[in-house]
Amino acid sequence: MRVLLVEDHIDIQGLFEQVIVARGHEVTACADGESAWEAYGRRPYELVLLDWELPGGGMDGLQVCRTIRSSPGSERCVIVMITGHDSPESLRTALQAGVNDYLVKPVGVEFLKLRLTIAEQWVESVRRRFAAEDQAQALQSQLADHGKFHDLIGRSPAMVVLYEEIQKVAAVDATVLIEGETGTGKELVARAIHLSSRRAAHTFLAVNCAGFTDSLLASQLFGHKKGAFTGAIDNQEGVFEAAQGGTIFLDEIGDISPAVQTSLLRVLQEREVTRVGESKPRKVDVRVVVATHHNLAEDVEKGTFRRDLLYRIKVARLRLAPLRDRPTDIPLLVHAFLGQFRSVMEKPVLQVSSEVLQVLSSHSWPGNVRELKSVVESILIHCTGTVVQVEDLPPEIRHPAPEATYVPLQRHVERARMVGAIQQAGGNRSEAARLLGMSRRTFYRRLAEYEVSAPGDGIDDPLR
Repeated sequence: MRVLLVEDHIDIQGLFEQVIVARGHEVTACADGESAWEAYGRRPYELVLLDWELPGGGMDGLQVCRTIRSSPGSERCVIVMITGHDSPESLRTALQAGVNDYLVKPVGVEFLKLRLTIAEQWVESVRRRFAAEDQAQALQSQLADHGKFHDLIGRSPAMVVLYEEIQKVAAVDATVLIEGETGTGKELVARAIHLSSRRAAHTFLAVNCAGFTDSLLASQLFGHKKGAFTGAIDNQEGVFEAAQGGTIFLDEIGDISPAVQTSLLRVLQEREVTRVGESKPRKVDVRVVVATHHNLAEDVEKGTFRRDLLYRIKVARLRLAPLRDRPTDIPLLVHAFLGQFRSVMEKPVLQVSSEVLQVLSSHSWPGNVRELKSVVESILIHCTGTVVQVEDLPPEIRHPAPEATYVPLQRHVERARMVGAIQQAGGNRSEAARLLGMSRRTFYRRLAEYEVSAPGDGIDDPLR
């Protein structure tokens, strides 16, 4: 911490300075009140050790204390008076002037160290209190200027609460579970947690757990030894080792198999990983953030997700609101996406008509922010003027189907990919999953989700 020492006796000043520097603090020493106030005015200090009786006819310690307390920001400073006056009346006067603590001369080295320990704790308490206020002010400033917090966009009450929760969980190293519908921006939230934490200078790595088979996911997460399996031509570290000191984001954790769940639980409990094909564990220091659109509590009851793993990952929980519940954020998102795609496509589209914003704000957005972003990209492809008009909107947005039957465009595309893969694999669902790079567990879940059935798709082979 920054310490201002005001003491006119050279021997005492030297002793105090030596003890303070030995504790790792930065010290500025002054011998009179005027130079002390001048030093404080140039650069505020977190701790002021101030002798009451100072030489000359200028400011004594009490006057310096009162002057500091009358200056802006002085509530962030801890003042300790050094005095030979130990009467109750004198001490009451000092406290009324704004002194936090006092030392009565003569002061021995061991006693000084003890009182410095108390002062250090006091300064740390002040730091924490004002750090929270500074974060809140910075957040309000960001929202007022841009409606942004890192890469997240929105000024709705739901988003402001989310930003505050991100700051809270970022301050600790607990595992975080992010829940929300597909497309709500779970990876952006995970990245914001990382960037708001003490790990921000280190690596952030994201893994979509639904995009791998079980063996590949284990290798991706924990690494493998050369020759551990076919294709393991070299030793390979996993993301837990690669992100040492940083943060790992595991998306769609509800899709991982029981075997990988067991290995992940051990990593979270022991803070160590064992590469596939090895027996010796390796220590890791990473922050783990996970996400899912599943109801994991229901999965636990079904027996598809470990109860003890759920307890381990839900130490801190964030729930993302769907876009339909924060329509006031839609104009901000539209203009942000418009700016992104305009520069990439080099199109002179400058703004969006009020009629378009009204249509977009009243839409239900089952695909959430991801769907809105796709729609804005589509709009720019088709827009020929400088202002987006209603006729530039995709037909499913201009003329939405009834809510019960509406299916977002990306669901149609995903469903078609799955049907095509099954047909390419001759009806073998396991082979189709491999072609799409999905685990069988994820593939089968999406078959049910997208209602891909044998009669409806002309696929009459049984699951194989």
